[in-house]
Amino acid sequence: MKDQPHVGLSLVSKAPMGMLITALVAVIANVLLELNIITLGYAVVGGVVSAVLLLAYWLGKGGLFFILGVSLPLGLVLFTPLASITALLNLVSGFFFGFCAALFVYKLLANK
Repeated sequence: MKDQPHVGLSLVSKAPMGMLITALVAVIANVLLELNIITLGYAVVGGVVSAVLLLAYWLGKGGLFFILGVSLPLGLVLFTPLASITALLNLVSGFFFGFCAALFVYKLLANK
């Protein structure tokens, strides 16, 4: 992927749709189930950090950024308190929302 950055960066154009879908899943889950704001907060921040690390890799800054970027979700699952299946749903939807939000911000900044 490092030799072809367009492969990873092609996700940037799909970020707005990803934000919409993950926000919709989070809203539906939190209306029907319970909201775990701490887990959701950790997840969004983790998604943003993971996206920034992977963007660094896709822009040719080194393979360490790839390893850290794809390892971060595992760290979130291991260290975030997941007392229920709802908390896991908040973690997954929040992570992908944060990931897509970071890619969307990159898209806006790259177009300037």
